[in-house]
Amino acid sequence: MTIIRPHKNYSIKRFLAFFFATVLVGGLVYIFQYNFLVNTRAEVRLLKKQIPIYQTEVATLKNDLYGMLDPMNLQELASQEGFVIDKHPQYVTIKQP
Repeated sequence: MTIIRPHKNYSIKRFLAFFFATVLVGGLVYIFQYNFLVNTRAEVRLLKKQIPIYQTEVATLKNDLYGMLDPMNLQELASQEGFVIDKHPQYVTIKQP
């Protein structure tokens, strides 16, 4: 006489289903992570190529700024705008108690 125990087979089927589902989800996560890594590497390569361009722009802007803030240029601009140098400036101060 053969005794069939379906509850034992059910637990094995549940284990196999859970195992394959875990492998499938893990594989999908791995694929998405790999694609993200590849995209990030490509983006980093692109940004590295753009660094010298921005360094040149920064150097040009600094040169223009230093040219504008040159004391001789500032004095010329002040005289053109009608400003005069105050011989005895009075500064606002806070009295200490």
